[in-house]
Amino acid sequence: MSQPHLVLFWTYDIPNQKLFTKVADDLEYVAIEGGTKGFSKTFKGQVTNIEADLWDSEKHWISENYGDIHGYYQPDDTRTKKHPEFDWEENCRFGLGPDGNFLDSLQRMQIIMEGHDMASILTPTFNSLGNVGIEANSALFTTPDKGLTIYKRVATRDVKHPEKDQDESLYWLDDAQPCNMQYKSKSYNLSDHDELLAAGCPAADVEKCRNGQWDSPKHPELQKYYVYPKTKNPNLI
Repeated sequence: MSQPHLVLFWTYDIPNQKLFTKVADDLEYVAIEGGTKGFSKTFKGQVTNIEADLWDSEKHWISENYGDIHGYYQPDDTRTKKHPEFDWEENCRFGLGPDGNFLDSLQRMQIIMEGHDMASILTPTFNSLGNVGIEANSALFTTPDKGLTIYKRVATRDVKHPEKDQDESLYWLDDAQPCNMQYKSKSYNLSDHDELLAAGCPAADVEKCRNGQWDSPKHPELQKYYVYPKTKNPNLI
């Protein structure tokens, strides 16, 4: 009988740039720069540091002790699956979530990493290389509440994508949560309707947002895994 794969739900406290998960009442982890610089582990009141290269072993330990709650870590370098929306195969080494889709190295579901806690309003402008990167002054504008509140994720070069060193003009969209490749993601910054309009969003769409008539997020239940900013970050404007 197959066992469910290990799934962990991490919360991103955006104002404090803290990514953490509570596995049990006596066990919590904080990922440092998306886990690229290791983890702080609090277990039964004792705080220890887990090096990044020991995270795989730590996930096996989590499985052995909490597998009946969170599932079991079953890495497989040959596991692939087609993306649910786009025509490409994804490496699913770390497992598949309860929806049958990709899990990342922190065992997060694909719908979290792709930002389905929000509904998109205005998408970023891709550069001339297509899906490799976006324009430096581009952003993704989103909403958690049918347009009443506006957030944006901006372009960044704080990434580990190999293409970064090949072309200084390449920028990437900040991820919803930090990960191995985009370890310094600032995620959502508070925006407003005027900024949305100035960014090129059609006036009719902005008006729909003002009236709370925009689309709902695909997965609003994921909003509990964020502490969203309530003020604008001047460094991301």
